[in-house]
Formats: sequence, C-alpha cells, structure tokens
Amino acid sequence: MTALCTKRYGTGKTLLALIGVSILAGCSTNAATGERQFTGLLSPEKEKQIGAEQHDEALKAFGGIYADKQLQNYVSEVGQRLAQYAENTGVTYKFYLLDSPVVNAFAAPGGYIYVTRGLLYHANSEAELAGVLAHEIGHITGRHSAERYSTGVLTQIGAQVASAAIGSQAASQALGLGSNLFLSSYSRGQENESDELGVRYLHKAGYDVYALSRFLQTLQMQSALEAKTAGRTQNVPSFFSTHPNTADRVTAAASIAARYGKNDAVVNRDRHMALINGITYGDAASQGFQQGNMFYHPELGFKYAIPSGYNVQNQPSQVVASGNDGGVLILDNAANTGGLSPAAFIQNVWLKGKTAPAVENYSINGMNAATTSFKGSLNNKEMTIRIIAIAYDPKTFYRFQVAYPPNASASTINALKSATESFAKLSPNEVSGLTPLRIVTRKAGLNNSVASWAGTMPFENYKEERFRVLNGMVPSAPLRTGETYKLITK
Repeated sequence: MTALCTKRYGTGKTLLALIGVSILAGCSTNAATGERQFTGLLSPEKEKQIGAEQHDEALKAFGGIYADKQLQNYVSEVGQRLAQYAENTGVTYKFYLLDSPVVNAFAAPGGYIYVTRGLLYHANSEAELAGVLAHEIGHITGRHSAERYSTGVLTQIGAQVASAAIGSQAASQALGLGSNLFLSSYSRGQENESDELGVRYLHKAGYDVYALSRFLQTLQMQSALEAKTAGRTQNVPSFFSTHPNTADRVTAAASIAARYGKNDAVVNRDRHMALINGITYGDAASQGFQQGNMFYHPELGFKYAIPSGYNVQNQPSQVVASGNDGGVLILDNAANTGGLSPAAFIQNVWLKGKTAPAVENYSINGMNAATTSFKGSLNNKEMTIRIIAIAYDPKTFYRFQVAYPPNASASTINALKSATESFAKLSPNEVSGLTPLRIVTRKAGLNNSVASWAGTMPFENYKEERFRVLNGMVPSAPLRTGETYKLITK
C-alpha cells in the first residue's frame, strides 16, 4: 500500500515511515486514472472551498472577465460538452474567459477552469480550444492540486521531524502552499497524465483527438517567437511556465491520439474563426497598450515613449520595459493624499527611512516633477537608479524608476531620459481616437499570400513570423485558397 500510494514521489516512503501509518488513510484510487495517489490532506470539499476563495484573485491577476458574452458562452459551452465525461461526477465545472493577452490556461481546485483571451485567439479551431479545456479538466480529475498540496504538506511535516532529529532549522523551511497553488508549475508526470486524460475527453465528446497536439505545437512556436522578439534566450512567461514543456510532448500527445484510430471528428475551424473575429489583440484599452514606440492608457489619460527595442510587460500595477542594453524603465502610480510636492513625495514616501540624495525639481510637459538618483542593485547587479515623480493632478503621482548598469552607453541613458520626459496627458481627441489592436478573420483568395497579408500587420518587425504563429503555420506553408485566417489590425 505504501509503495502504490507514493510511487511517483521518491521521498514518500521515508516520509511516511517518519510520520506514521495513520497518514496512509489519505491514499485512494483515482476514478479517472485507476492509480493510487496521496490526496488525503486536501478533501474534495476543501478543494471547492479553495477554488471559490481564489476565484476573485484569479480574475484580478488576469484582467477580469472579458466583456464579450458570446465568447464567454462559447468557452463555457465547449467546456461543458467535455465536462460531462469527467469521472469526478461530484464536481461542478465552471469556465471563464479572462481579459488578458498572456497565453495561458489553468485549473483551480473545485472545478474552476480559466482560459485567457490571448490563448483563445491563438487557437485555430473549436477542437483546439476543446483540447486546452480537456487538458485542464484532466488536472482536476487527476486531482493534481490535491496531490501537490498533500505531498507538499507531507514534505513539510517530514522536514520538521528531520529538523527535530538533527537540530537544524534549515531543514524545516516552508513550501509555498497558499494562494498560488493553482498557478505553480505541474510536474512532468502530471502534465503527461492531463494530456492523456484530455485526449480521452476529446474523443468522448466527438472532437478531433489530434487537436491538442496541434495546439501544443502552435504554443511552442509562439513561445519561441516571444523569446526572439524580446531578445531573450529564455521564453517569457506563458502557458509553458505553469505547464512545463518537454521536447517530445507534442509527439507524445499525437501518439496518444493515434490510439483512437481513424480521425473524422469535429474540428469547427470556421465557427471558431467567425466567433473570434474582432477580438482584442494584445493589451486592452482598460489596461493601456503599446502601439509602435508609444504606450497609451486611454482610461488613465497618459502616454509616453518606449525606448527602441525594449520589451514591454504590462502588469496590473506597473508597466515594465527592459532592453538588451541592461536598461529598465518601470512606471507605476500612487495617491497623493497629503497634498505633497513631488520632491516631498520622493523624500517622505517613496524613500522614507532611507538616506535620500539631493532631489531636483523640474517640469515635464507642464506637470511639476522631481528626480533623484543613487547607486543600487537590480537582480543582484549593480545599477544606477533614478526616480522621477510627476504630479499628474493634485491627487495622483506617477513614478518612473529607471535603472541602468555602470557601463551603460550615452545612447542608453539618453533614451531612458527621453522616455521619462515624453510622459504627457492625453487630450480628449487623442483618447477618442485610440483603440487597441484586434483580430480580423478573412478567407484566402487566389491572389493572397502569407507575405502580402503579413505585410499589412502593424508591427515593425517579424511580421511573417507573427502571422504564421497566430495561424499555427509552419515555415514555408502557403495559404490555402478558401480557408479562413487571422490577421492583426488597428
């Protein structure tokens, strides 16, 4: 019994021996996999409670619900078509489309499943969307959250026992088992199991069983392109940051699909393309968005320039721009409840309790501002840090934090300075004329080509690569006359 329950965890047998036989009551046979697993420290009832408690947090972290009822209903409809075949009949599944361009999907305990807008418009058919949702259902039927929680707590208990035995507090460091439970990375074994279960649910629901492997291939391409456009060797956060990818995972998913024989099931490419026509691409107006070398925030009413070649990460509380030259530019804001000047705000609020160098007062596009600089560090690297406070209005400050290495060139320093000094208020006419990018779908004709369509997209570089990734097209693949494709437009 011990070996069956802990066969996936190399330290399990030792820990169980340390803690006692009573823990073995937490072992059970999973209805979906037929395997024994240790989930006893997180009951199904507790999973439902955790999912409900973390729902608002999930919405906040990913931009809230996307305000398109038709697309919300679409995601839910596809999800419920699959969920009827899930083995854990006591779970009520709920599906949500989040207003985020980040390409991700995740399952929270208790049947909560989320997909982002960015993931939806990277899918090229209803079957591919179904593949993602089926995979997430697999995480829930596999009880992977309960597995991670239970074995994690078990590790903590075992570490405490070991600490008492050897007298070392270092052995009892806590694992993170709180609100990020559903966002932490799955193991390779859990991913493979969810792929297996996901293909099973695709088959039972009548969908193309190869859809999951096709979508995983698209995401590999998308992740590589993100790294390329950002000038990184490592991929930026995406679906694979919470769903670890392996070199053979696409092939493995296709091999699983091959077990189900001839494939003549539902794909629904045209339906999917029609429904996502007009969907927002990239950041939404409510979140602010980049167009060209400018960042605009219509709702908050400001704009500023992004240094050329810098990669932008638009987060809920700040906008971070970083370049290969080592420079970093961060913008956030704060309420001015005390009626302070920019200089006083820097000294008494942002640098409170620290030795602040002299603060210089000046003006940026008609707004009072102040700045100071000092030596500091970022990611354990020595940096020059400059802070700029801008009094947008009597109640609001905007703050730039600029960082660059000691060997930064004059052009890097000047570009960062110019970016902060470009900060300006948007006029009502500017606000009314600003709209984020969106997806449009079109059928290919005889005279259309990848190059001609990609050339119309509003990007400075990698136009053809972006078009191919968006449409799941491998290099050199031509357009197919009569087939519908996605383009990005203003």
